[in-house]
Amino acid sequence: MKRHSLAIVAGGLFLIAASCKSADNNADKIAKDFCNCFSDMEKNFSSDSKKIFIAAANAADPTASIQNDLMALEPEKQQKVAEELQGVGDIENPNSSVGRCMKDVEKKYDNAYSMNQSKTMKKIIEELDKQGCDFTASLMKIGMKAKGMK
Repeated sequence: MKRHSLAIVAGGLFLIAASCKSADNNADKIAKDFCNCFSDMEKNFSSDSKKIFIAAANAADPTASIQNDLMALEPEKQQKVAEELQGVGDIENPNSSVGRCMKDVEKKYDNAYSMNQSKTMKKIIEELDKQGCDFTASLMKIGMKAKGMK
């Protein structure tokens, strides 16, 4: 997966979350909505793919982490995981179920904005972790890294 792809993967999540005004006050609701958007995608991911994304989210270089973890798999698993990881690109497709869901979340919180995007993202990620939405939290963490945020 190219560095550009990682930015795309989490870019949509980042843009929506960063645009939320009352995100500080609604972080739990926003997190729940994001988690719901990605629940079907997560169900279709193998445990290997989920582990790779979670490891990448916690790595200094998510792209290198994904590539290294992918190469460490057996060849038959490599192909399956690579296909699953590429499927995350559906985030950008407004006609995919994930894309439509994210648009709905964006509309729901349309009147919102954040003065401190990094702080807002961290609150939403914290809520995702509390709610057991590790996969979605991982995507957001990768998005923050792709945007150069800490």
